[in-house]
Amino acid sequence: MSLDLPTPSCSTETPLPPRKRVASYASVSKFSSSKRRRMSMFSGELDLQEDIGGGNTLRPSNSVDRFVPSRPKNSIPLNVTPRTNRISRQFGLADNRVLNYKESAPEEDSKMYGMLRRSVASLFNIPPPARASSVASNLTSRQQCMMVLDGPGMSKDPLATPITWSLDNRIAVACGNDVFYQNLENRAVSRLCSLTLPDTGQLDHVHWGGTGWEQKLALGTSRGIMQVWDAGRGPGKDALLCMWREEKSSGVGALAWNKQVVAVGLKDGSISLLDVRCAQETRRVSVHKGKVIGLKWKLDGSMIASSDDLGIVHIWDKRTGKELLDAGTQGSKMRHRGPVKALAWCPWKSDLLATGSTYPEGTIRVWSSSSPSALPTPILTIPLDTSVMSLHWSPHCKELLSTHGSSFPPLPPTRGSAAVTVPPAPLKVLSTSLTNSLCVHDYPSGKRLLNLTSAHMGPVTHSCLAPDGEDVFTVCPREETIKKWHVWSKRSMNDKKESAFDKWSIR
Repeated sequence: MSLDLPTPSCSTETPLPPRKRVASYASVSKFSSSKRRRMSMFSGELDLQEDIGGGNTLRPSNSVDRFVPSRPKNSIPLNVTPRTNRISRQFGLADNRVLNYKESAPEEDSKMYGMLRRSVASLFNIPPPARASSVASNLTSRQQCMMVLDGPGMSKDPLATPITWSLDNRIAVACGNDVFYQNLENRAVSRLCSLTLPDTGQLDHVHWGGTGWEQKLALGTSRGIMQVWDAGRGPGKDALLCMWREEKSSGVGALAWNKQVVAVGLKDGSISLLDVRCAQETRRVSVHKGKVIGLKWKLDGSMIASSDDLGIVHIWDKRTGKELLDAGTQGSKMRHRGPVKALAWCPWKSDLLATGSTYPEGTIRVWSSSSPSALPTPILTIPLDTSVMSLHWSPHCKELLSTHGSSFPPLPPTRGSAAVTVPPAPLKVLSTSLTNSLCVHDYPSGKRLLNLTSAHMGPVTHSCLAPDGEDVFTVCPREETIKKWHVWSKRSMNDKKESAFDKWSIR
């Protein structure tokens, strides 16, 4: 009996083609591929999610590239146990640069890289061109004075104002008890007068009149004598218009003109108004407790600011047709922690008033007179720790000029009232870049645009602005010199942007 075994076929059968893989959520791509795309199981967090068919599928939480995967919060299996940490450090795998797109700089070189970035960025940061009217295009480029005059015998009092500049381009200087004035058009010098009265005191203040009174000059002495002279009759023909003397022998601390009215600040804390036409005192107000050392009329004559040696600043306003400084018109007072001599009203924003204090504060503050309150708050504060002796706004750009004296340590902060409290210790003079300097500040940022440290060898106690608003005269009693500086320039018509209203007109 024989067993019939199946004889294998000699024909060669063609193998079936591989079964096409169905796209699933576990695949990276839904296109068919003969080779399954590899993925790193550690490139993202794995979640067990339910498939469409009902089964569970191991699915990555995010789609990432297999060559540069994103590093998860918890690396697996690295950095899990102390042993793996030790092994990874031996092979250099436990660094912050593992599986990162970019290489982070070492900590010790971070400062160097930061400096390199800033230096390279500065090459591409092109500053805007300076305006022709700004100090950056005038005094900054050429830090030299245009004129130097001698002033022998000028008052050594740092609160004195021994020079003034008239609207018809003449300067008057008080040298001892003599007054000289010079016409800057032809450089002719004339002697106005000499105070020979007994018990006259030191001639500290001179001030030219305003519009319509450009040739009238007011004088004030330390013994309370005030005179008004007419300097428009020619050399040798100048005449005394009126004279007034304080009965209490209170010295004159400040002078300010407003048309035919001269405001006189006295050292007993009172302010007197003198009408030149009748040579009589029209009104007096005593509100300051300290010596009045600063007076400044607003350009339109509607307000006057006064300051004293206790750091108090008052603004008086009377626009209803009544007399200025009438009873009940006392405004809110503004405070400094040092004597305030420097006052300046802004010509292009009439409600702004800049004030500057001397030792022991040394700060510039800008106030707004349009929003009076019980506790006035300055719009801008520029701490300098240097005596501010005079201030001037530029009529051509938004800049503020200041002259300075000695520098000193800053005051400690105080709580509550900012009333001045002079330290009992003597003045400790410091040598800084602001000492005896001339500075220009930008508004409203307060950035210092110019710091001219070589202006004078001593304190710059006073300065006056030219009628065109371009030049400034500075005074240094220690040197007995007067210097003229070209600070600003008028804005050219080319700098003005053309407006659509300039092309069309309304019929």
